[in-house]
Amino acid sequence: MSEQEIHDKYVNLFEKLKEIIKETQDRIIFSDPDPFFEDNLNFFVKSFLISICAYLESYLKEIAFRRIDVINSKLSKLSIPRNLVQWELLRHKEIKDNDLKFEYLKISIKKNDLDEHISGNPYRTIALFKKIGMDLNAIEGFVYKKDIVTSIVVKRNNIVHHNSHASDVSMADLMIYIDNIIDYMDAITQAVKIENTK
Repeated sequence: MSEQEIHDKYVNLFEKLKEIIKETQDRIIFSDPDPFFEDNLNFFVKSFLISICAYLESYLKEIAFRRIDVINSKLSKLSIPRNLVQWELLRHKEIKDNDLKFEYLKISIKKNDLDEHISGNPYRTIALFKKIGMDLNAIEGFVYKKDIVTSIVVKRNNIVHHNSHASDVSMADLMIYIDNIIDYMDAITQAVKIENTK
């Protein structure tokens, strides 16, 4: 899947989630509100906020792995001896004979290996992308949206880890959160596209 296909997949998921949020909101603000939705508003807000962050984390995992996959594809065409790279990286340390292998350099990281590094928290996202050779702090759109995304993730974490109420979050806030996350994803997607074409 290309960077744009990954991006579009998650934008579509977010747009569908916005439709569900809007429908829920409509059922609460009607002149004759639906008591089920009205009585469970906090539950719905919490659920939507958790879903927003889950979609963001899934997107980050896919777009980061896309970068790794493209790098691996480029490496396979270059036939770089693994031992030479190991020697360069460990030049000041002793390399044992059984650590040397006669094969070409490749990245063995699998998508599931990213799980422990994936977080909606922008600072953890920055750390992950550093490991794959990208400085997200150099991307204006990422930096511009980093604080709002941090606040969204902190709210979600407080709900998940401390069973906090979401009484300070409205349905309209959730839709604004989604729009900000889509902008944040746009910045990351464009940066990965640019790196992958180099």
